[in-house]
Formats: sequence, C-alpha cells, structure tokens
Amino acid sequence: PLTALSPSLFPRESLKAAARARLRAHDVAGRFSALPLPRAAVLLPLLERGGRLCLLLTVRSLQLRRFPGEVCFPGGKSEAADKDEIETALREAKEEIGLPPEEVEVVCRLVPGIDKVSNTPNQSAKH
Repeated sequence: PLTALSPSLFPRESLKAAARARLRAHDVAGRFSALPLPRAAVLLPLLERGGRLCLLLTVRSLQLRRFPGEVCFPGGKSEAADKDEIETALREAKEEIGLPPEEVEVVCRLVPGIDKVSNTPNQSAKH
C-alpha cells in the first residue's frame, strides 16, 4: 500500500516515482468502460505537501439534498460531452474544487466500485 512509502526513505521525486509505479501496476485502463451501468467517475487527487503524498477529500455541502456533509472524492455523473471516465473526473474536479485539468497527471484508472445507495459506478482516476 501507499502508506508503506515513507517520505524519509525517498527524495521528493523518488517518492512520486514510487507512487506512480505502484499505482500503474493497478491500472485497468478502459476494461470496465463498457459496463451497462450509469456513468460516473471520481478523482483521487494525490498532492505533495511537505515531502509527503496526501489524498485530497472534499465535504459535500450541507445544503445538498443527497448525502449532505458526506466526505468524498471530487466527482459525479458523466455528461454527454464527456468522452470517458477520465474526462468526467477532471471536469467534476474543476467544478467542485477548482483543479485545472491541465495540471493533473492521470496515473491510472482503478476497478470501478458500485455506490451501494444509488448503484452508480465510481470510475476512479488517480492524480
């Protein structure tokens, strides 16, 4: 797991390279894109802060009808203009947290998970 990557063991770029290599080993590419389910995607943004890799989470607004106050990754349902799950995740991250897509390095796509409440797949793209 990524938690086994101690920042003290790696220079900054080596830590990022090790994380990339470990994540790419789990890349499923588009193997699940043809599932006959509603399309949705989330981004798992990894950020470097103080020599450590951190996973960015968001908190849903308390004003929302569905899942108010839920801690989650930026993401949501696909729109017609989205060509794939990566584009959905990047668009949603820009809308929700202001993350410019051109500043994101997509490292891999993970096996989709199914939202137990809505049965919506969460196609994950890591940054």
